Amino acid sequence: MNVALIAVQLEIDANVLASGEAYRRHIEEMAACAVEDAGDADARLIVFPEIAGHLALFATGPEAAHKAKTLGAAFAASAVRRPLDVLRGVASARTLHPRHAVLAALAPDGEKYWRSVFGPLARKHRAWIVAGSHLRLAANGDLTNASFTFAPDGRCVATTDKVNLVPGMEDGTPKGLHLVRGDLERLPVVDTPFGKLATLICYDGFSVAHTTLERFVPVGERLAARGRITVAANPAANPWKWLGKWPPESSVALTSPASEHPTRAVQWHVEGLPSSLAQTRFARYGVTSHLVGTVLDLRFEGVSEILDDTGEQLAASPTHDRGGHVTYVVRATNEG
Repeated sequence: MNVALIAVQLEIDANVLASGEAYRRHIEEMAACAVEDAGDADARLIVFPEIAGHLALFATGPEAAHKAKTLGAAFAASAVRRPLDVLRGVASARTLHPRHAVLAALAPDGEKYWRSVFGPLARKHRAWIVAGSHLRLAANGDLTNASFTFAPDGRCVATTDKVNLVPGMEDGTPKGLHLVRGDLERLPVVDTPFGKLATLICYDGFSVAHTTLERFVPVGERLAARGRITVAANPAANPWKWLGKWPPESSVALTSPASEHPTRAVQWHVEGLPSSLAQTRFARYGVTSHLVGTVLDLRFEGVSEILDDTGEQLAASPTHDRGGHVTYVVRATNEG
């Protein structure tokens, strides 16, 4: 069976995120270009970047949100016209932090939009799609960084919640989003015609923690104990300079760093998914898809890549700061 592995390196800017319809068109165009480049295949897997779904809350927001100077202010502007939803967010969420309440108010509509984009996209290209990640409000009030997996018929067949939260950004620190960690024991493994597929959202692909003070679990090791999978999808979003020193000197969030490296790129190779695969060989292939570009006060950089089970590159993006895609066609089997 010929299987096309595709990583979409999604580039974002003010024009792409000008509206929900503009964002939808951009995603559809990026997917179509990547599928055409990959050529004919018996099966396709398309992986989109982490946080891409978070940005749907900005793209679909009111005019006031698009005039904001920071993403946090944009979300607040989106929520200010929905006071009842914010109150429901306070009531349903497990934390009373105002930022958390705003995101809890907006998350359900963002998830609805995200489903409306990727269900039809999976059907159109007859592809398995890992839809990056979005903010998900669970019935019990947990707010998580979650990733949907869609089957070629458009059904959502798995929801993966991120287990390892980036310190100072996603966790309960003062500037964090106060998200809830996913349950590693319930991390979905999806059976596909080309084998078993699991999603490790960005930091979950790492073998080593960023700092010495956080809760961190090597997800790859746990998956290896459950049995080898065929493909590890790794939606990613790196908010630091790809060619800058690690850890960044200006990052208060990374106090007590666990390691130092010449660049973030080197650190990603030594500690990220390439390292996890090399150490445990828990998957035959890894597909990392990066978000790149600038939105308000945030900038993302990274190199999307397709890896073998030793962590070596089979294909990679030629740039760390421009959009595009990476494709690699493999002959897969049904083995896990």
